[in-house]
Amino acid sequence: MKFLDCFCGLGGASEGFFREGFDVTGIDIVNVGYPYRLILGDMTKLKGEDFKGYDVIWGSPPCRDFTRIPDHALRADGEKWRWKVPKDRENGLLKVRAFLKFVEDAKPIFWVMENVSGLAECLPDIKPRAYNCKILNGKRHVFYGNYPSFLMPMTVNDKLIFNYGGKLRAWERARIPLACSQAFARACKEQLLEKEISP
Repeated sequence: MKFLDCFCGLGGASEGFFREGFDVTGIDIVNVGYPYRLILGDMTKLKGEDFKGYDVIWGSPPCRDFTRIPDHALRADGEKWRWKVPKDRENGLLKVRAFLKFVEDAKPIFWVMENVSGLAECLPDIKPRAYNCKILNGKRHVFYGNYPSFLMPMTVNDKLIFNYGGKLRAWERARIPLACSQAFARACKEQLLEKEISP
């Protein structure tokens, strides 16, 4: 069983699939510590037809452009905070649409796209299968795709605290919890094995 993790980051999605026996590969534009086989590449430039043969393709396009976190705010300590680069939904949607085209051309058996709930407002033509799932520390996610049905773990004791120089980096906060990715992996694995056994 082959799994491809697009915009893989630290590999939170890959970890659950790896533990369920999948051969995992990640794609990202930079390596931030992905622990499995990694292809360095820009998803907006890769062609899905070059990635046929994967059973499951997962994508977690960067969510910063769709977050409901305001462009500027006051921190609890009274200090002003502002994004270094302003949010740009059109730029974010380029990555989302590139992933959707990639999946269409790669033709996996199952595909999943995960993001923050704000993305659903920007994709009126595509309905999420799971909306506003609270999977970790109050963060709400949407999941698109043709993945098999299963029960989403709603409470996860998988806190990720990585403190480098006093700051929690975005890709570490965004890591998919193991309980969540493993639930997806089990559901996909069961369906793939059933298809293999069926005459």
